[in-house]
Amino acid sequence: MKIIRGGFFLITLIAVISALVLAQDNDKPPKPLASRSVAQAKMPPPPQPSPEMTRLIKALSGNWTVTEKSEPSPMFPNGGSGKGTARLWAGPGGLSLLETYHSSGMMGSNFSGFGTFWWDPKVQAYRGLWCDSMTPNGCDASGTTKWDGETLVGMMEGEMNGQKTVSRFTYSNWQPDSFVMTMATGPDANSLKDVVTITYTRSAATGKQ
Repeated sequence: MKIIRGGFFLITLIAVISALVLAQDNDKPPKPLASRSVAQAKMPPPPQPSPEMTRLIKALSGNWTVTEKSEPSPMFPNGGSGKGTARLWAGPGGLSLLETYHSSGMMGSNFSGFGTFWWDPKVQAYRGLWCDSMTPNGCDASGTTKWDGETLVGMMEGEMNGQKTVSRFTYSNWQPDSFVMTMATGPDANSLKDVVTITYTRSAATGKQ
């Protein structure tokens, strides 16, 4: 009986020691997998705004009241005037410029628009996407914009009443709290006539989004 009891004690002791060793192994952190080391690899730094994008944001960002004026033209046969608000602000990471625009009066009804603009180094110009309540297809991504000295000039081609139309948007007369945008249209770049003048005046109020 002593031999049997001694053998049972030895077996029990071995089982306890094995359980303790196994518990210690389970407490050790798992070895990193190859896929985990790839996922934890250092990410590249985020892109930084180009000098051109920084310049555009500095020039245009803010909350604005707008006054619109048009002489009689094919686009506005009776001419007219309007007023509203606009807000321009930096997009994510300062890599784009966003705009919301609301006005009433000159269009004969309420007008709303939204746009986003960015710098394209391949063409050395700003590109944009503009959507509003008067564009038949909803949005337009044609055209480019460049600085000409201290004047910002955008060119766009489109159609009006089935006829080809070229439009030029000129931003000038920069003041600490205002600037002016003039829109000219015509059948080609050599036959443009001013049709709309919009004056932006800085406002402390937050414009609609």
